Amino acid sequence: MNMVIVSIEAEGFKHKAETINKWMEEDRLKQERFDNAEPLEIYCDNCNVLMEEIHKDLRDNYKDNLQVLFMYSCPKCQKRKAFYDDGKPYVSKPTLCEKCGSEINVSIKFDDKKDTATWTYKCTGCDYKKVEINDDKKWKEEHQKKETEDKELLTKFRKDFVFSEEEGKEVLLGFEKMKSLNEMLQKDEAKKKDPAYQKAISLKKLKVVELNKLLKEATQKEGYIDLQFEKPEMGKFVAVPFVTQDDKPERSDYDSGSQLKKIINTTLEGTNWRLMNEGVHYRVGYLNGRLRCYESEDDLTELLRHAPSKTHKTDH
Repeated sequence: MNMVIVSIEAEGFKHKAETINKWMEEDRLKQERFDNAEPLEIYCDNCNVLMEEIHKDLRDNYKDNLQVLFMYSCPKCQKRKAFYDDGKPYVSKPTLCEKCGSEINVSIKFDDKKDTATWTYKCTGCDYKKVEINDDKKWKEEHQKKETEDKELLTKFRKDFVFSEEEGKEVLLGFEKMKSLNEMLQKDEAKKKDPAYQKAISLKKLKVVELNKLLKEATQKEGYIDLQFEKPEMGKFVAVPFVTQDDKPERSDYDSGSQLKKIINTTLEGTNWRLMNEGVHYRVGYLNGRLRCYESEDDLTELLRHAPSKTHKTDH
């Protein structure tokens, strides 16, 4: 339960500024719409005199269609009308009698001294009658009391359900770490099921001394002697230049380079080293090239994923 509450708190804190700005903008638009609405010149149907504005109300049932409703009263006969600020008359839905279903006539009487409004409901089909008195003063007192109670509750429990800036940032950071950890675990699970990864972790991780010994044994058998490694290039990856000599002068330049390339590729197939894509260069019996070390399992996985089943292809 605590984790659920913390998650709700964190989500609220994450969107706190955005939500407050949204509310403020909505309220600003409503207030602006209400303040800018002007009453119309409405005349009484009975007395033909200009009616007085007695009430103004914002109707925001639809966010994209804010309307301001004005209620007018005739100073002579007290007849009332209601119009929206765009000139459309307010048409109320008929109130039906709960006893006989007939339409009910509704009348309202305001008492400015007592700050009350008396609503009288009379059925046109039976003797049903109901009177309701809205005490605006009492409503304001109850509303004020409710606001005071809410503020007290907010003060009392705010620290339990709302993060401070420092707490919120710390919790969000923790959730981000959890998310990253979860993503990492999912990647690890997917990686473990990848055949290329399984093959990559089985490759021999050779140090440069082991590599030199391995290649010397393989190349000497085929007539290549005095294999030497030169100063390594320590950049984004480790590249080791090498040079050797062909002890069989009867081999052509092409055959000598092609044969050495094949020997190296075959020998390195089960290791984390590869001959680089420039291949092997031959000049007057000397052959040289570069070997790349794949240090991470991810690099090895990518190498094997894009390589044929028998890796004789050189690498970038």
